[in-house]
Amino acid sequence: MSIEAVTLMEAPCGWEWDLAWRMSMAAPEDTVRGLFFNSALVAVRKLGGETVVRRCLEEGGEGKFLDFYSYPLKAFLRLLGCAARELGARWGGGEAVLRELGRHANAGFLASPVGRMAVLMSYGSPRRMMESVPDMYRHSLSFGEQSVVWTGQSQGRFVVKGDFLPSACHEGVLEGLLESSGGRRVRVSREWVHELDGEYAFSWG
Repeated sequence: MSIEAVTLMEAPCGWEWDLAWRMSMAAPEDTVRGLFFNSALVAVRKLGGETVVRRCLEEGGEGKFLDFYSYPLKAFLRLLGCAARELGARWGGGEAVLRELGRHANAGFLASPVGRMAVLMSYGSPRRMMESVPDMYRHSLSFGEQSVVWTGQSQGRFVVKGDFLPSACHEGVLEGLLESSGGRRVRVSREWVHELDGEYAFSWG
């Protein structure tokens, strides 16, 4: 069953409902860079092999993605939904899969020119890395507003508004970025999510 086949009779509940709801709200002009697709497919290949990759490509509606070309958000959400459905039983459920795909999204971005500059400018500092995260999102997504609010020297909140990515993906992205910049004992958790807005608490040791 595809994500579109989920009947939206009430507010989103569970990862399938949530993805279907987000897809129903997405407009044609909402896009995601191809590097997000490619990074997710690298993770799918690692977790499930080529058969699952082919299924995800079929559901996403594309056979190939160019890193810096923009593709419809709905195609990305379909790809995520297929991966979560295919891999969930083996990897702790759909939410766990979405979080892992979020972590892998960093690899593609950090290998890009913008990502390499972010790594260079962070100088191994998780705080400086987090300060650059809103710019990373703006270079990768055509939608949403993201900001960082500091609540301590090594803790804060990542705030999103009008952002279509699933919460578990955001958690994975933030975990991966903090760890890639030298953060230890990294913790990321959603504080609250309401429709397309939310806050994620993060900290490191």
